[in-house]
Amino acid sequence: MPRLSKTPGLCGALAGLVFGLMGLPASAAPPSETAPPPAEASAPPITPPAQAKPAPKVAPRPKPITTPAPDLPVADAVPASAADIEAFTDSVIPALMKRDHVLGTTVAIVQGGKPLLIKGYGYDRLSPARATNGYTSLFRIGSITKTFTWIVARQEIEAGRIKLDGPIADYLPPDIYREDRRYKPLRMRDLMAHTTGYEDTSLGHLFQLDPTHLQGTNSYLRRHTPMRVRDRGQFSSYSNFGAALAAMTVVQTSKARDVPGLMEARIFKPLGLNHTTLREPYDPQTSLSELPTPMSRDLASKLSSGFLWDGATWQSEPFDHTIAMSGALGASSTAADMSRYMALLLGNGQLDGVQMFGPSSANAFRSPLLKLPKGYNGWASGFVMREHPSGVMTYGHGGATLWFNANMILVPELDIGIYVAANTQTGEALTEAYPDLLLAHLKGESPNPAPLRPGSDMSYGSHRAYYDAIAGQYASTRRAYSGLEGAITRLINTVDVDFDTNGRMILSSGDGMAAYVPAGTSGFFLPEDRGNSGTGLNSGSLRVAFKPDTTKAIAFETSSNMTRYERIGWVHNPQTLGGFTKLVLVSCLVVLVGLTRQHHQNNPTEAQTRAAWLSYAIAFMWLLAIWAFSDWRAGLGSDPSSLFINWPSGMVRMASGLAFLAALGTALQFALMFWVWQDAQYYTDGWSLTQKIGHTALMAFWALYSLVLIMWGALTWWS
Repeated sequence: MPRLSKTPGLCGALAGLVFGLMGLPASAAPPSETAPPPAEASAPPITPPAQAKPAPKVAPRPKPITTPAPDLPVADAVPASAADIEAFTDSVIPALMKRDHVLGTTVAIVQGGKPLLIKGYGYDRLSPARATNGYTSLFRIGSITKTFTWIVARQEIEAGRIKLDGPIADYLPPDIYREDRRYKPLRMRDLMAHTTGYEDTSLGHLFQLDPTHLQGTNSYLRRHTPMRVRDRGQFSSYSNFGAALAAMTVVQTSKARDVPGLMEARIFKPLGLNHTTLREPYDPQTSLSELPTPMSRDLASKLSSGFLWDGATWQSEPFDHTIAMSGALGASSTAADMSRYMALLLGNGQLDGVQMFGPSSANAFRSPLLKLPKGYNGWASGFVMREHPSGVMTYGHGGATLWFNANMILVPELDIGIYVAANTQTGEALTEAYPDLLLAHLKGESPNPAPLRPGSDMSYGSHRAYYDAIAGQYASTRRAYSGLEGAITRLINTVDVDFDTNGRMILSSGDGMAAYVPAGTSGFFLPEDRGNSGTGLNSGSLRVAFKPDTTKAIAFETSSNMTRYERIGWVHNPQTLGGFTKLVLVSCLVVLVGLTRQHHQNNPTEAQTRAAWLSYAIAFMWLLAIWAFSDWRAGLGSDPSSLFINWPSGMVRMASGLAFLAALGTALQFALMFWVWQDAQYYTDGWSLTQKIGHTALMAFWALYSLVLIMWGALTWWS
């Protein structure tokens, strides 16, 4: 899911990467494509309906391939000790849970195809309390679900039913997906690399807490198709919608009924993953007919509840349904099942005599689709690539729902897989930190390396022009691009970039602050705190893209490659909006104070009287709009997930509607301006020249504020 300060406003990610950057170009260009590879409180358990339609016959997966697996890195370290890993985990996980107020955690470690640790910590339910069990407690795994989709997609590519570089429109019904003729056709390659060019819309529909108002995947894709805002292949911007399209593509080519059934037939049943499912608990009698068969009573009884830490205690939350985006989100699994899944991936698609995919796919899951600098995530057929601070390359995926956080890390060089999941909204930092801490422990390295410092020759005074060309405000491309959602996601996904006297880059946003130091190559920066495995802006190393033939920076991206941050103008700067709003607030108070001084004024004309009373009404609406928005935004601090659940909020719509009326009133004032400026006649004195100029200036300022709000999309209360 999009983390939006939970992220990916900003996607929470790991920090502390040191990369070999020598020999890279001074200005970072957009990623180019490589040549194609060769030819969740839980809802009550519901029993499935007795009369289920027979499932359509799913196209078989490709026949086992007997050619040798590709030469991939093998372990070069002494096998890890199960006792040592358990002792380390027993000391680290409880400490992280206490720090982050996490109620329940589940962990799996696998090496050499065998589990070294499968264990649960804390509780997976309250009232009555139930201890977390690594073998039976089902935790939501969020976007790790996408890796199942990528495996089936590679199976379909091996079978020849999908072409990696063929248009996906060839496989999908036109009522579900139509190409935007302004851009090049989308391919499976683009979906895997998140280079589709889609905006990211998710507020109010990505998660559903009411099981009686669920949508089927087909209906959801038709209703919530985001805009394409750029052509394919320009750069990565993480897209849940793109992954859902990929899942529907493989459903069509395999002739399956739905995504959950396809994953069961292709992955879960062959591997014996009996506690892994994309199905969800809901009553089929009160839900749409196009929904898949719900989760079985047995699995539903083993679901962990999701929890919200409210600052004093844990609140059990409803199951956060994502069945409409099945294949992109929504899977539930146990640590034991995830250990087998990781063993399969580390075994290049083979486990216990089962071959899930062939050598070409095994190689694809270790090879970047995008040509990027060393250590940057080039998306290995949908899997996230990351260079650990110790120098080993890792592959995997993280995931989150409203309440759950999960992380899966594969280290082929050590033949080890690490999975950790938490059932509390505050668990993101834990799931990001634990794999790093464990790898540092196994490698015998310090989990807290010394912070980097800029060289004495990299001070701001020595490179003022270079740093000034980079400093400014940047907005994430992982956001909505229009309407009220566009205004809000732009507001919370904007980063301020500045430099201190030592030459350190300081990034600031709603997530906090992070510092970077210049690398040896122009345009590249390394995180100062290499040992920070927390969330927010610490997203690995950073590279800046410059405008061609100039020295002006136009964008930057981090090594996680989840999104690009593009430079914004002064109009879309949150500081500009905030400054205007403060001035409007003061002007409105001044106008309303004037209402109490009506009897001191000269006799105005009739038109001036109307204009004065209209000004009072407009000022009152501006004040109400500012108050309503401030009150709504303050409420997000205690529960950021409400942004996804309660969108569009009544308060934010009221704020937008009031601002819309105030803007209309301001426009009406200009229509009356001619009569306001007419000289007084007969029995009236009329306004003085100073009053007329003041009134006109005030209306001009309010009109400018209205124009800024229009450019932000903040007046589209109906969207």
